[in-house]
Amino acid sequence: MRRRTGDRLTSIAGAVALLAALTLFPAGGAGAAGPVRDWKQTDERSFAGADALTKTQGMASDGTRMFFSWNLGLHSMDLDMSIGLEQNLTGIPSDLASAGSNHIGDIDFSAGRIYATIEDGPGYLNPTLVLYDAETLQPGPERFRLEYDRLRKGVPWVAIDDERGVAYTAQWNDTTMLNVHRLSDFAITSTVQLDKPVPRIQGAEVYKGYLYAARDNYAEKSVIAIDPVTGHVSYLFNRDLGLDHEVEGMTFVTNDQGTTMRLSDIDKSDNYRVDVTSYRIAGDTTPPELTLLRKNEDEPLAGQKLDVRALASEPVTIDATWSRCLGTGPRACRRTGPARPAPPLKFSQGSTTLPVPTRTRSASEGKGLGPGRYRLELTPVDIADATGEPITVTTRIRVPRR
Repeated sequence: MRRRTGDRLTSIAGAVALLAALTLFPAGGAGAAGPVRDWKQTDERSFAGADALTKTQGMASDGTRMFFSWNLGLHSMDLDMSIGLEQNLTGIPSDLASAGSNHIGDIDFSAGRIYATIEDGPGYLNPTLVLYDAETLQPGPERFRLEYDRLRKGVPWVAIDDERGVAYTAQWNDTTMLNVHRLSDFAITSTVQLDKPVPRIQGAEVYKGYLYAARDNYAEKSVIAIDPVTGHVSYLFNRDLGLDHEVEGMTFVTNDQGTTMRLSDIDKSDNYRVDVTSYRIAGDTTPPELTLLRKNEDEPLAGQKLDVRALASEPVTIDATWSRCLGTGPRACRRTGPARPAPPLKFSQGSTTLPVPTRTRSASEGKGLGPGRYRLELTPVDIADATGEPITVTTRIRVPRR
């Protein structure tokens, strides 16, 4: 097993840069302006022999573990892909295997379960989806026969869209449309016509409202993004692996350390070695730092904004929450009530002042905070979704003068 490190951004050390861009609204999502494009390689792990065999098809992650599929089974590991956890060497249910099913494709994870597509090549007459318990990797009772007319060349992958509550599949080659599945029974409820055909999709997964896909297209091995609402196809980048490599699975690992795109491929020229390559947005692997300079001296009136001055180590999104202090005296904020998120705010580039409104998002128009003592927590999140340590400010909100 070998480990290679790609380009990394230089860590900011010794000083904290001026705040470049502060926003108080979540990035991405179903209404995102476009797919994320600036992916840079940061790591690669290689597996050989038996270690490679169990990673030759698909990948998924729950943010704490990695799940792999191969033709006949499933395998789970820690996030570093150093420690094996569970293994199911006979993952295809016996009745499906007896009927000719012989291939597990790219998988996905959602709500404690692994979604796996199963094919019966070379005829590909009975595409099936099976749900597995993510802890044991054993199949549960849920299995769904998929529509052959929409998947005539097999079902190489499945992608779960948790935000929209649907799943996507498509034909492997010359893909011209997405199938949109209802999660309860995996019936196709609609289709989305692509604005250009996309050959040879091997793996796909949803991230921030877009369907990202890894292609085994000749030497380029492209990564694309598909808008699952409009069908618009966006080219992102080529991996340029050459003809000896076969692209397999794709997944996104998302946790407090940020989001990592992972792609797997088989190197046929090196005894079918499996490489798992990691990419980060802008190559950013360093969590953001937020440093409190000061808050304004005046205690704000109810409905006014609290001005907080801060420095950030890089452009960030700020998640702000208010908590009411429940005690009295100088230690009033040792106990607090439930945290309540603040409403969205945008900050222009270069600003170091955060005018945080004394309102919450408990109502669509924003509910104002009443008079009293409060704790404000500000948590930075960078472009790669990494979460930094929060800073806290305590303040008193005063009654407006009549």
